Amino acid sequence: MSDVDPNDMVYCPYDKAHKMLRKKLQQHIIKCREYFKDEIELMVCPFNKAHLIPEPEFFQHTKTCDDRKIIAHYQHNASAELVEDTKHEKIETEENWDDDDVPDYDPEAYASNANVLRSAKGIFPAQRKAFVKEERKRLLEEQSDDDTANDNINLPQAMPIPTRITTSKSNRSAPYKLSNRQR
Repeated sequence: MSDVDPNDMVYCPYDKAHKMLRKKLQQHIIKCREYFKDEIELMVCPFNKAHLIPEPEFFQHTKTCDDRKIIAHYQHNASAELVEDTKHEKIETEENWDDDDVPDYDPEAYASNANVLRSAKGIFPAQRKAFVKEERKRLLEEQSDDDTANDNINLPQAMPIPTRITTSKSNRSAPYKLSNRQR
């Protein structure tokens, strides 16, 4: 903390014993406001929400707040005027996309008909299992349609879908019920 600029250090408005970096003040105020909510009543400055002031000093603070000068500068200065060099002519066109009667794009409908791999998220395991089964069937049908349409093109054959192989060697009922000796 020795290489920190002293101007960056501020004190908590609720407890002067709390000293911190200016960038940490907002987080700290939230904690102290909750802790001191019944003991100290501070008013929020209309120019800077980080300024919390006791009620007797509030009127004086609003007159002399440094951030008031920034707001007053923008209130009293004239707004920027557009110069003719920066303006451009309005572009007229006959095309109006609002008049076209086109159905909205439905990504689910597109994905269900396209040769893309979809994933089921946020559904129950039984529904997910049925979804995977339907997807597998849909993709295999599309692949067989593509193979018959493109007979004269030599495409590599798809890998067979792996299935669960059961053997009769195992006398275990479930892998999670094994004792430590059998593992």
